[in-house]
Amino acid sequence: MESAQLQDIVFQTRRDIVRMVHKVNSGHPGGSLGCTEFMVALYNEIMELKDGAFDMNGINEDIFFLSNGHISPVFYSVLARKGYFPVQELNTFRLLNSRLQGHPTTHEGLEGIRIASGSLGQGMSVAIGTALTKKLNNDTNLVYSLHGDGELQEGQNWEAIMFASAKKIDNYIATIDFNGQQIDG
Repeated sequence: MESAQLQDIVFQTRRDIVRMVHKVNSGHPGGSLGCTEFMVALYNEIMELKDGAFDMNGINEDIFFLSNGHISPVFYSVLARKGYFPVQELNTFRLLNSRLQGHPTTHEGLEGIRIASGSLGQGMSVAIGTALTKKLNNDTNLVYSLHGDGELQEGQNWEAIMFASAKKIDNYIATIDFNGQQIDG
């Protein structure tokens, strides 16, 4: 994809984020806006994805897990603009009976979402388990995850990291949004 096309998707994604959060006066725009380039590049340039229908198992394709689920606006926008569901559905963000709630969930069958996220610290364990499964199944594709820097205070992350090291997990890439900000109290 050309640089101008990627820049256009970044611009559209940022516009989506601001519109979604402003419409309902609720959400986390900062983390979403700060991770826009990363998410657009990941889904449009880096990850190997299958064309066609979403496959929950992710066999023979790269898989992404959003651990810091509160930045769902960027995730929803990138998924919609990649074709997982209609862009018009972004207008339902955080509305009653919408599939696009404040934290992504799987119970409504939303394409592109493999886990419910929002309980900080759990995404890395799921991603590492998925990476191990891919290795055991001789699937050479990668697993990616995104985490907030404040989330690293959760001990579960460090236990997962030690497990990954012990099991020689080398098909997993965890990215940390190191922005030095977190909500406390």
